[in-house]
Amino acid sequence: MQNMTSHQATLLIKLHGRDSEELPLASDALTIGRKADNQLVIEDAAVSGHHARIVRVQAVYFIEDLGSTNGTMVNDKPIDRRQLRDTDLITIGRHRLIFRDTGPEMNSASAADELDHTMVLSRQAPGMDQTQITPSVCVLAGRTARLEYAIAKHVTTIGADAQATIRLTSWFAPKKAATITRRTFHYLISSGLSGKPVLVNGKLVSGEQQLKDGDRIEVAGITLLWRNGAKKNL
Repeated sequence: MQNMTSHQATLLIKLHGRDSEELPLASDALTIGRKADNQLVIEDAAVSGHHARIVRVQAVYFIEDLGSTNGTMVNDKPIDRRQLRDTDLITIGRHRLIFRDTGPEMNSASAADELDHTMVLSRQAPGMDQTQITPSVCVLAGRTARLEYAIAKHVTTIGADAQATIRLTSWFAPKKAATITRRTFHYLISSGLSGKPVLVNGKLVSGEQQLKDGDRIEVAGITLLWRNGAKKNL
């Protein structure tokens, strides 16, 4: 049996108007709110005094709304209490928290979900796919026209060009900094015409690189978090 005592997740915190920072979830409970006695203080009138909390039960993390005025959302859905999984996006007012849990441990529910997912895929005959993956990127740092983008096109461009899907708004941003291309169920990122370097998880991309859930993309002064998203029936 794997040792669970060393298990520790983190929060990637993106408060409105500030760069992102990382907070280890070192204790069994972390409260979030406007008042100074919270472990994570968000000074915003839209955030309740004690807004939400994240609790750890063995190796499993949950988020609970503490009866806040404006509510707590996970992956754009309002919640009262919900188990957290890697790359879940928590929204509190204008602020975003990304739950990261990349350790080797996997609870039994997660293992069952993975097994069910594998079995469903294995039953599909070649060429008879019935689903479409709709991924998205969250903007962690840098200046863009929006904070989150759905990746729905076969070719997605990142740059200052008016036709770019992910439009950069900083001075001297290149018109085409990078391109994301869909290949059936996979998405590949490559450098654009500007020749600006593209990094995925801190490593330079040479040619094209497949994107995976939770990958961190850096290009032309912005940082993006890649999220695979849900599968929808065609």
